[in-house]
Amino acid sequence: MSNINRKQAFNFLKKSIENFNFEQKAENCANEAQTKKFLIDPFFMLLNFGHEALIPEFEADFGERVSNKVDYAIKLNRKDFIIIECKKLTSKLTDKEAGQLSGYFQNAKNSKIAILTNGKEYRFYSDVALTNTMDSKPFFVFDIENYTNDDIEGLLDFDARIIDVSNIITKAQESVFIDDFENTFFKEMISPSTQFLKLIHKNMIFKSKFNEERMKGLMNSSLFKSLTEKIIIHETKTNSKSAGIITTDDEIQAYHTVRTLLIQNKKIPNDRITYRDQRGTFNIMIDDNQRKIICQLKFTDSGKKISIGLNDYPLDSIDDILSFKNELNDRAVSLLD
Repeated sequence: MSNINRKQAFNFLKKSIENFNFEQKAENCANEAQTKKFLIDPFFMLLNFGHEALIPEFEADFGERVSNKVDYAIKLNRKDFIIIECKKLTSKLTDKEAGQLSGYFQNAKNSKIAILTNGKEYRFYSDVALTNTMDSKPFFVFDIENYTNDDIEGLLDFDARIIDVSNIITKAQESVFIDDFENTFFKEMISPSTQFLKLIHKNMIFKSKFNEERMKGLMNSSLFKSLTEKIIIHETKTNSKSAGIITTDDEIQAYHTVRTLLIQNKKIPNDRITYRDQRGTFNIMIDDNQRKIICQLKFTDSGKKISIGLNDYPLDSIDDILSFKNELNDRAVSLLD
């Protein structure tokens, strides 16, 4: 939709948020109107929505019922708009407020994105699970006082110059699917169903009488850790064979350098730092999770480079990684649960 350089836009947005001076603005926010004026309106201006883009007291038609008005709507084009429900700064965003927004969302047929905010926290909702019914959980949350580079990258999707509703919904669907899959799988691991255990038992080579309690007793953290290690080894071998990937001594040395720097921080458990070698990049991550990449290494014949977040740094030697200790620590801590 735009020729805007995303990296430059990211850097500008990050700097703007850092200079937002939230505490000073918050001193003037005793009620909802003041919260809108001093916090919410300026926040959307950071995303390049001018005052004229925020339509106040937008009506959500409830048919025969009395017309209800949502605080703001942002019209993106002829058919798409975002509805925004505002609360005063001291309000805690709860399911009750989300439920009120859900009612507006259901009757605002051309809205695929809804935002609930108190000026500090911004919760972004859609209707991924059921069309025209706002999801119970936001697909993205931004806290202007507590954010990471990844959060700013996510917020950048809502920049007026860049915003693409279909792209945002696709990302929302992926996020909701992954979270639901992880939560469902987690529940199955800590409290396995009979059906799940029978499936495992059926495929075991060692044939014995099905003993549900015995199998449940084996489902513990030691088993999961062992399985995780086997999966990592399997994926490494599979990737190497299928894609011609060769993990070099320099990459392993760099991994151990990064790991040594990180484990000096007591907040970072050493067993959660992993790596995955892929075509063109060597990723060091948290929990072997591709969504939690601490840094990427790109070692080629023409040179070496380390990427931390959106920042790229050239390396003359592997020892140069030592100079990025603070950046690596900040990045790793921000990715921990």
